[in-house]
Amino acid sequence: MSTITDSQRQSLHHPFLSHLIALLSAYELCPPSTPPPRYDGPIDWQTDTIIRSLGAVARRMYTAEETVASIKASECWQTNGPET
Repeated sequence: MSTITDSQRQSLHHPFLSHLIALLSAYELCPPSTPPPRYDGPIDWQTDTIIRSLGAVARRMYTAEETVASIKASECWQTNGPET
């Protein structure tokens, strides 16, 4: 059985990893209108790139979800007609 070294333990508590957990949870559980949590920890080109890329992926996800909802609503309207 392997044990966690001090170095591995420190990397598990890195502020950026904590931020990623909060960010991914927000994207999974919160409505699209909820602003993503801000990261105020150490920044370098890697953290900046990851945050920017996740923002782009989230925008694409929300757009796809809106498109699917629109298609489903259109199909429902075509099947059932306008509700009165």
